[in-house]
Amino acid sequence: MTLIHRTWLELKPNEDHYGNQEDFSEYYNRIRETKFDLGEFPKDVYEQWIHPHHKNDKTLKNYSWINFDLIEFEIVSWDFESLNKLYVIEQFQPYVNQRANYKNIHDFCCSGDDVDYWKTKGTWKKPPIILDINSLNTKIPIQSELRKSFQLVEGHSRLGYLKSMKNIETKGEFKLAEKHKIFLMRKIAKS
Repeated sequence: MTLIHRTWLELKPNEDHYGNQEDFSEYYNRIRETKFDLGEFPKDVYEQWIHPHHKNDKTLKNYSWINFDLIEFEIVSWDFESLNKLYVIEQFQPYVNQRANYKNIHDFCCSGDDVDYWKTKGTWKKPPIILDINSLNTKIPIQSELRKSFQLVEGHSRLGYLKSMKNIETKGEFKLAEKHKIFLMRKIAKS
């Protein structure tokens, strides 16, 4: 049985009678106007994770049990070594590995704008989402695959591309940035 917290349900995109999800702009405007107690999550978090993956099986098993009243997202910068240590859900690890094996930046399967950003900035355009598991400070449900101190929530392609960029950089074609922005998802520290 998958545990789902009331706050995850409050973040649910509406659906029409055919099961089609409302588009992102409608969803985001509605969520912003509801004035529920979930705080001000960054728009990018809603757009890349909560809206498109709200009813995804892996999202539900791993994150829907969390009380989002107590969650914050902070943009921080991490180096490659820290990002390389992230835990990735076992089912998605082959996907990250595939993206990590590109020998040429032109083989990346992302938009031209994203490829240009990798070329010029040496990093991803949109920060991925990383969960600080230790901050949850609670017993994790058995169905969740939360294993290490930090886990990749969203951004599997980006993590793979970052690893490819590390290898491509050694050829001298492009320079990998020293730091990479992420959305660090964690439980709010009580004062």
